[in-house]
This record gives sequence, C-alpha cells and structure tokens, in this order.
Amino acid sequence: MQTLTATYSPEDNKLRLYPSSRLDSATYERVKAAGFKWAPRQELFVAPMWTPAREDLLMELCGEIGDEDTGLVERAEERADRFEDYSDKRAHDASAARNAVQAIGQRFEFGQPILVGHHSERKARKDAERMENGMRRAVQMWETSEYWKQRAAGALRHAKYKELPAVRHRRIKGLEADKRKQERSKQEAEMWLKLWLECEAEQDAELQKAVALRIAGMCWLHLPRKEGDREDWSHTPTAYDALNGSHPNLYAPRTLAEVIEAAKKTYPATIAHCDRWIAHFENRIAYERAMLDEQGGLKAEGFDIQPGGRVLVDGEWLVVMRVNKKGGQINSVTTNARYVRVRGIEEIKDYRAPTEEDAAKVKKAAKLPPLVNFPGEGFIEMTAEEYKRKPTDYKGTRTAQATAEHGAYRYRTAFLANSGYRIVQVYITDAKRVDKPAPEAAEPVKFEREPVAPAPVATEQAPASAESTDKRAAMAEDFQAMRDQLKAGVQVVSAPQLFPTPADLAARMVELADIEPGMRVLEPSAGTGRILEQLPEGCEVVAVEINAALGGRLDADRRAVVIGDFLQCTPETLWGSFDRILMNPPFANADDIKHIRHALRFLKPGGKLVAICANGPRQNAQLRPLVEQHGGEWENLPPDTFAESGTAVNTALFTLTA
Repeated sequence: MQTLTATYSPEDNKLRLYPSSRLDSATYERVKAAGFKWAPRQELFVAPMWTPAREDLLMELCGEIGDEDTGLVERAEERADRFEDYSDKRAHDASAARNAVQAIGQRFEFGQPILVGHHSERKARKDAERMENGMRRAVQMWETSEYWKQRAAGALRHAKYKELPAVRHRRIKGLEADKRKQERSKQEAEMWLKLWLECEAEQDAELQKAVALRIAGMCWLHLPRKEGDREDWSHTPTAYDALNGSHPNLYAPRTLAEVIEAAKKTYPATIAHCDRWIAHFENRIAYERAMLDEQGGLKAEGFDIQPGGRVLVDGEWLVVMRVNKKGGQINSVTTNARYVRVRGIEEIKDYRAPTEEDAAKVKKAAKLPPLVNFPGEGFIEMTAEEYKRKPTDYKGTRTAQATAEHGAYRYRTAFLANSGYRIVQVYITDAKRVDKPAPEAAEPVKFEREPVAPAPVATEQAPASAESTDKRAAMAEDFQAMRDQLKAGVQVVSAPQLFPTPADLAARMVELADIEPGMRVLEPSAGTGRILEQLPEGCEVVAVEINAALGGRLDADRRAVVIGDFLQCTPETLWGSFDRILMNPPFANADDIKHIRHALRFLKPGGKLVAICANGPRQNAQLRPLVEQHGGEWENLPPDTFAESGTAVNTALFTLTA
C-alpha cells in the first residue's frame, strides 16, 4: 500500500512530497502540473515555493503537512557530498585520459614541428592527433571535476549565507513588502464587493444600472463562461462588456443580476485567497524574526543612530544625513555615499556618534534653500488661490544651485499642457515678493571620505584531507600545463622547401667556417636550428627565418632571431656585417642563388661564407665561378645526403672568402 507524507520548511519556503512507491499516472500528472519536480537523489517531489494551491493538493493527498526534519545546512551538506562524488569520478576519468596521452608521448615528442614532406610526417600527424584528442578529453574531464567541486563548496556557502543576520533581515523586509501587497489586494477586493452589494440594494433601476456601469468600468471584473459564448474563443467577458452588450459575436448576453452574482462569488474568493497568503507571510515573518532574535539580532539595532554620525558600510565610514524610521524603528539611513545613498539598517557594521562639527554640517546641508517669488520673462502669473486649485501633478518646486551671482533657492513651477507641455516658473501675484538670495560666502558642505581596508573573507570549502588536497593541487598543475600546451597545439610547418640540415653536415659546416670567440655569425635561413645548434659558445649570432612558427621556437638566449624574408634584409636591419655566414637556403626556382648572392653583401672583408646549394646547371653556371673567383672550394655532396630530410635532390657544399 502506498504511503504519502508531506513537509514544509520555512527556511527555504519549499513543500516536499515523500512517496513510498511510484505514483500512479493520474496523481503524477496532478503533482507535476502543480509545479513539483522529482529529486531522484533525495527520492522526493519538491516545489520551488509555497502556494495555497500546492498546500491544498498535499492536504488532499496526505491529510496533513508536517515540519521538515532536515535543516538547510544539513541538506546543503548532503548535496555537497553528492557533488564531491561527481567530482571524484570525473577526476578519475581525467587521470586515465592523461595516462593514455603520456603513453603516446613516449613514442612522439608533442610540440615538435611536423615537417611537411619529411618521411616522419604521416606517423607524426597521426600521433599528434591522437594526443591532442586525448589531452582535450583529459582537460575537459578535469574541468568537469573542478566544476562539481566548486558546486560542493557553493552549496555549503549558500546555506551559510542565507543564515547571516543581515540576509535574514533583508528577507524579512521582502516578506513584509509581499504581505503589504496582499493586504492591498484584499482591501481592493473588499471595496469592490461593498460597492456591488450597495448597487444590488439600490431600488431605482435606472440609477442601479448607471452605478453598475460605472463600477464595472473601473473594477475589471471577469465573468465565468456561459452557454452561448463562442467555443473557439478562450477569453471571458468583463462586467463592462456584459453590461454594454459589447462583442455580441463572442459572448452570450448577461443580465445585471448575473454580473452582481458573479461579483458576490469572485471577490469573497479573492479575499479568502489573500487571507491565506497574509497568514503565510505572517508565519514566515514570525519564524524569521525568532531565528534573528536567537542569533542576537542585528548589531545596528543596538546603536542610537543620529544625523551627523558615521556608519560603517561596505568598508567605508559614511556620514548619516537622515535617519529613516518605520513603525518607530530605524529602517534605513540616508548617507553621503557617492552612488547608493540610502542604506538598509542590516548593512551597517558599526557606528560612531556625531561630532559637533559633523552635526552642524548635516544640519546646514539639511536646511532647505529659501522659496522665492518674483516676476520674470517667460514666467506665468497667477493668484495663490489659482495655484492652490491646480492639480498636484501639475505643480511643484525646483531648486536652483548657487552661483557667483546668487545663492541656492527654490521656486514654484507649473506644468502647462496647453503651451507645448512646458514646465515654467510661477509668480504668485498676491503673495509677498521674495528675490534671489545673495551669494553664499561660506564653503559648500563637504565630508572627508574614510575608506577602511576590507577584512579577509573566509570561504566555506567542502572538507578534504591534507593529503587529498596536495594530490589535487599537483593534478591541477599537470592539467594546467596540458591546457597551455593545447592552446599552442601541434605546430604544422607548411614549408615544402624546408629540408633540415643533417646534424653531421651541420657540424662539418661549422668546422669549415673556423669560428673563433667574439666573431659575428649569421644564419640567413635558420629553419629548425640544426646549424645554430652546432655553433660554439662565445660568438655573437644573428638568425633570420621567414616562417614565424619556426622562428618563434628558436632559442633566443644565445642569439638574436629576426622573423622575416632575408632577401628584404639590409646590413642596417641586421645590425652590421658578419665575420662568418653559414646557410642552407631554399632551392626552389633557383632561390639559393639569390640568397647566396644577397648574403655576400653582409660579409666583412676577410670573412668566410659556408653554404649548401643545389647542384644543378644554373648553380654550376652562376655560383661555381663565383666560388673559384674568391679562391673557395666546391664539393659535390652524395645524392643521399638529405635523405633523412625527405629529399634526394643533388646538392653541393662550398666555402669562399671575401
């Protein structure tokens, strides 16, 4: 047999339904339509807030509504435990994905540029793709783990926050405002019910109809559906429509008696509905006040706050310009704050009594400027009686700020709807004339700002052991490094003419160059830095590379790296000429000839150039005579010299001296 129990918690204003077994379809639809949602972890239905309809449904299903046994903090702790479980599971998944990435990384050094055209390109791309996908999954799982961990801490923090005296006091003020709204609705319903009852008692039929029409035009009373109303029209007529016979194609006719009968049913139901809300708000206010008193109340309620005193709000001492009371109790204070001047009593953390100087300043600032009355161009003139009869919304006073010619003053204004909707100054003809005050000699009232350093705020964290905290911190560093690595991704160097110099050939070029400490050395086509890696210590090196992806990876600790086209460089852009130049230029379209000839412009007298070039007809026709002219040496390299770099092009190595 199924058992249903219901509870209500004034802490969070929620109704809960505890079923012992699965609800039947009809009951489930009613519960769902009332706004209840199933909480699978807690095995209950919960509504976001109390309403009379939801309370009636639970009373029908359960017979009574009890008090919720678990408090807000207890439920928050249970929720935090669930979130911690989610976090631990995602952290485990992230760790597994990270281990898989590291296993691939043992075969492929992530971050190494992929060389287009190189024999290792295909395998490197595949490994890089697998690693990147694995790293993305690992980082995603870790971020999910961090999300649930933060949710766990947030659940506890939110519960603690709702119990703060200041927050509870603000909640009381909100409940009191909601209660006043219901009281106004009740008073309005009572007024309309009284008017309709008086209309019903009227004996004069013509007068009764006129009065009913007047009431109907103001109360916006809707009548129930009646046979003859259009079935495809969902709206119901208002009392005013019914008494006027408006929209005969939509609504069946109603008599005055039917309208009054509808009012006699509608307004008592509205009054009863408001009474339930008022009683509910009174109970919640009583509960919140009791809890606030148990916590010792607000600190500010113990202060005798006076104008001119200073209150501590949001880390700043503000001067109290006015004390605002309600029901004999201080509700808020008006301050000299820069932006939000009115501050609630719950925001006040401390208070200092006013000094004589501050009290005098506040008294002066609170004094209204004199009200003037003098004629002028564009003013409107009227008698005091005429001004008095003018509607309140069409008249008022404004303040003119002090200038060098006069002090601050107030003046009467009137709104003229028949003169372009203007607001103009008024001169009362039968009142005493009062001119603008003389300029003020005293300085304007100013108060010194007193900011206070905010106290550190302790954040509520879900409990964790020191060991697990250290372990998680280490994991966070690993995943942050992985996240940073992912931002750069695998650098694909789209450089078909990039053929890195084999290490042994680069070492031989450095040996032929005979570099001594202090020499300036230039590498005009640095590429992946194979030649640079072989250079000895103690020399000044400048490297040029047109590919920004490659140039950005060159070690700049021992050399100056210039990103750009070497053919566009001048001795000025590379800071002078060089003692040694070592180069492996691009070969396509005989670019190696252009690069080598351009490099000679940077060679100092007596300097040496060591270069690799294609061993083709054009190179033999243009470069080989140049080498012989400078007394250099030309060496044909073996065909497989650049096989490891992915090409079998014929190459030559030569040296020449300027």
